[in-house]
Amino acid sequence: MSDGFGRRGLPYRRIFIGQKKMSAVTVINSFEVPAGRESEFFELWKKVNAYMRRKPGYLGNKLHRAITPDAPFRFVHIAQWASLAHFQSAHDTGFRELVERPGWSAFLPHRVLFEVVHDGQPDSGSPE
Repeated sequence: MSDGFGRRGLPYRRIFIGQKKMSAVTVINSFEVPAGRESEFFELWKKVNAYMRRKPGYLGNKLHRAITPDAPFRFVHIAQWASLAHFQSAHDTGFRELVERPGWSAFLPHRVLFEVVHDGQPDSGSPE
């Protein structure tokens, strides 16, 4: 079963557009969510996620929730895009209209873009 992140769930892909090889980008968005407002955040997030999943270059995402109540970021969203250009073009007027709704102001995001510099694989278990 695929989780949208490729083989073994690893968030890494290389794609070809025309003749140019482009690297996928990973966006990690950590959210400050006030205690007791997790459901409100999740409902807003699902609307944005549904919108972004239809965009060209979208490869998949996972939303993580902290398992400790005192975590500074209650939710961390990790999304995979085929390229930086795809990521940037997806953040269009429709996206801005969704995240500028009044409810979002309570959920401060901290977004960072990454590229893969190491792709770790599990050991096969056989001696070398």
